[in-house]
Amino acid sequence: MSNLILILLWIAPEKIDKHIREKAAMVGVAYSADVVNHVVKALYETYTQVDTVIVFGPDFTGAGELIISALRGDCNDALRIPCEYVKNLGVTTVDLRWRSEKELRDVVDALYKPGDTPVRPRAEIPIMTPNKRHPYRGLHVLYDTDLESLRIKAIDYLLTYGIETKDVLYSVLFLQRGISGNYLAQPCDLLNGWPCGLDGADALLAAPAYIEKASVNRITIDLSVYKRDVYDPHGNFVILDKLYHYSPRGVLLRELELTEENVRREAQKVLPDHAFYLGGEFAAKRLLKGGYRQDAWKSGIKDS
Repeated sequence: MSNLILILLWIAPEKIDKHIREKAAMVGVAYSADVVNHVVKALYETYTQVDTVIVFGPDFTGAGELIISALRGDCNDALRIPCEYVKNLGVTTVDLRWRSEKELRDVVDALYKPGDTPVRPRAEIPIMTPNKRHPYRGLHVLYDTDLESLRIKAIDYLLTYGIETKDVLYSVLFLQRGISGNYLAQPCDLLNGWPCGLDGADALLAAPAYIEKASVNRITIDLSVYKRDVYDPHGNFVILDKLYHYSPRGVLLRELELTEENVRREAQKVLPDHAFYLGGEFAAKRLLKGGYRQDAWKSGIKDS
């Protein structure tokens, strides 16, 4: 039994020489740092004889660095397992990122020592469901004509992308519910200060919008707000032989060639719900070809 595991960054296994692959107990491909959780799980549950993990390939995103540091005992952000399992892993991690296949072959030949003696006790490793935020400091626009739905969307955004301080999660949000041009700019406590003036204005530059951290565990998000059809005041699009753009009153404003570039171009200019709609319709048009009928094609498809 091999004592090696090989993790390939952005490389399909068949691209690696068979001689190298055959000397590994497991060959895995990593496109994200999350792979490290499954590697550690495999080391404890299946490959207890493995004492060396080799990470090879181009580290385009930095995921390889997180994988290597975790395998070396660092309890970093990539981990979804209890930290003690990486601290007591007992493997040598070889960093061959951005190296040649010849160097990989040489390292594999030098370190390959088959055997079946366990180097760690077997254990069942739980992988926890992720629930992390990715702090985003830029301005974000949210739109809904219904005040309560807009509030829920803003809270949900903070739970996903909010910046954390000692007491609050916050972000700078542009909260829009109308288009007549009556705008406000002020802080907004989404839990205790809502509607923050939006009952008398079309839009609020909430600088910042925030929620108290002490209340986070009591928040539940009503996902039904994302099933509502919120009409986009930019107008609407009809997909036929071309992409036709109509005003809200039905005036044909433009007709464009039906290309991916034009659909992306228009999606950049409309509100998120409408952009999602355009993308879905364009994908259906390309897949169904002559059988496509705008909106009607959905009748035969149910959410799983």
